[in-house]
Amino acid sequence: MHKRRSLVLATATLAALAGGPLAVQAAAAAPRVENDFNGDGYSDVAVSAPGAEVSGHPGAGAVAVFYGSPTGPSLEGRTILSQDSPGSAGATEDTDLFGAATAPGDFNSDGYWDLAVGTPKEDTDAGADSGAVHIFWGSPHGLTGGAGVPNPAPGPQARFGASLAAGDFDGDGRTDLAVGSASATLRVFSHGIAANGTPGRVAAVPLPLHTGVSAGILNLTAGRVDKDGCTDLVVDGQSRNISGGKHHNVNYYLPGAAGGFKASGAKLLPGGISGAIGDLNGDGYGDIVTGVWWAAAGPKQLAAGKVIINYGSPSGPSGRTQSIDQSTGAVPGDPESLERFGDAVSVGDVDGDGTKDLAIGTPRESFALRTTTFPDVGTVIVLRGTAKGVDTSSVQNLHHLVPGMPGVDELGARFGGDVLLTDLNGDKKADLTVGSRYATAGRGMVTTLPSNDGRIVVQGAFHAGVKDAGLSWSGYPQFGGGLHNSRITSTISHSGDQ
Repeated sequence: MHKRRSLVLATATLAALAGGPLAVQAAAAAPRVENDFNGDGYSDVAVSAPGAEVSGHPGAGAVAVFYGSPTGPSLEGRTILSQDSPGSAGATEDTDLFGAATAPGDFNSDGYWDLAVGTPKEDTDAGADSGAVHIFWGSPHGLTGGAGVPNPAPGPQARFGASLAAGDFDGDGRTDLAVGSASATLRVFSHGIAANGTPGRVAAVPLPLHTGVSAGILNLTAGRVDKDGCTDLVVDGQSRNISGGKHHNVNYYLPGAAGGFKASGAKLLPGGISGAIGDLNGDGYGDIVTGVWWAAAGPKQLAAGKVIINYGSPSGPSGRTQSIDQSTGAVPGDPESLERFGDAVSVGDVDGDGTKDLAIGTPRESFALRTTTFPDVGTVIVLRGTAKGVDTSSVQNLHHLVPGMPGVDELGARFGGDVLLTDLNGDKKADLTVGSRYATAGRGMVTTLPSNDGRIVVQGAFHAGVKDAGLSWSGYPQFGGGLHNSRITSTISHSGDQ
């Protein structure tokens, strides 16, 4: 039931859970292709618009799902998800930020990938901004109605669903869901999730992080670092310890294990918000990539940003690191303050050699053309993974001034605010999807550039704006502000040192 309050947003109650124990579901064949919501053998892509107006409610939020095909993603048959969708938890209200975080995974083991969606500012009977998480189920028709995941600790300003990640964290062959909030306690839903949203098990993992509306668990990055068969997790937040009057950003590595995560096993890593995990040197172990967009870089040590790679080993992060910024190797540009190099990172095998490659977004990169400066055009670079690690001697530099790039007139769009490397046309090579959430005055757009002949190319690109996606033009949708498991820096505070 819902009620209206004066001077606050409309509130909503999470969908009631069906009674009875969770039935053991028959194991289905594991999905053959990642992020395949409709089971057609092609990966699909979910694009968030957390500021989208829905049913007259500004900032309610929506997610557009584009399905892959032999020619890549298409506008045909796209799915629009919101709290107006059948089976969604809660109701559409102002500034709920539906889609502020998303995570794909086959949570019910039926062979179709599902999508978990966070709505961190959903109001419930527990209070304003208590938050909600909804799972939309994959099917032959794509993502359909699903269920709300119960919040174990509802309360005002809890912001449950502010960050999400999925993986088999306990090695039982089923996909689990990790949920972050304004609390320092990670919630993990495992042992299968039933059609009504009830998990087989809920675990709480307390971490030494600062709590609060602009704190708690800011970002989650899942991937396999070692070879034990369990998915590992990197948890980002602010340290409880105050130095110089500030809480400093930190990451904790949680190794997956039978029985689930143990807080005692957390390993402190360098801070940084954006993250990705993949084998960048071909040794069989996942490497942790962290973007530190506020970091000092270059000879002048300006706050231009850098990316840190912590290479994996049989026991997890090895301690062998590689640092990349705009003064490294052939990386283009000069480190300039607030360009946000590393604001988004993703890994995927662009050239099909079996080793992951790396994409890095710099959304506030500006360009000078003759006598004119174009501010905040944004750029994405792609670096090759090799047996020695990421090669910075040869770089692809992609931006809106590249000839033939769709949306070339969208200067100031902050191209590269989010990036995703994944195969969307079934050729076993990762394509590059780029979000530009500030295009057309904050309405946003998304561009997919295919891989071809070992490189990312412009020819055959897919491009969609707000109207193409079927979203409202009103307000500031910030379409492209999240691609799958992504955080939305402009809607939930994720600052480095506060």
